[in-house]
Amino acid sequence: MKKTFTIIILMLVSFSVFSQVEIEKGEKPPLKDRIYFGGGFSATFGDITSVYVSPIVGYMITRGLSGGVGITYQYYKNNWYEPAYESHSYGYRLFLRQNLNFIPRLPLFVYGEHESLNFEAVQYNHNTGEYYLSRGWYPRLMLGAGIFAPFGRRGGFYFAVLYDVMYSGSTTSAYNSPWVYRIGFSF
Repeated sequence: MKKTFTIIILMLVSFSVFSQVEIEKGEKPPLKDRIYFGGGFSATFGDITSVYVSPIVGYMITRGLSGGVGITYQYYKNNWYEPAYESHSYGYRLFLRQNLNFIPRLPLFVYGEHESLNFEAVQYNHNTGEYYLSRGWYPRLMLGAGIFAPFGRRGGFYFAVLYDVMYSGSTTSAYNSPWVYRIGFSF
């Protein structure tokens, strides 16, 4: 029950921000109008405490194609263990996003992201038969698509479904599944 409650709270508290600025044909906006900021934040507190912060900066390359970089930091503490398990994860990501304009009034996009996180992963020693924690860099490559519902020139809501094509199990990933679902807004 506590796990379900924690997941529900995490989903309600978390948000992500992306921009859907689109350059009109023939328009040559200045650099400051091509750059956008966003990111994500989530937090849960209780027996399991998790704080996640992931700001991004993006750049509109062409009329619908944008790319950018971001950093990620997560603090995690689980009081169900004695002593409590505590960890810090950090990393970076690079992304590309292409708006698809082939269906009028249906703002779809495709998305690709390379993320590399540094965290403690569970490893198994075949010689001793023991498990241990080992800190290292673990990459993931997510590909997917989404839909964006704009309001105004720069804002809107989006939903995206991504799949980690490098996922090889929860011992080499910071996540329990290769599927990533994102819901957010921009302004």
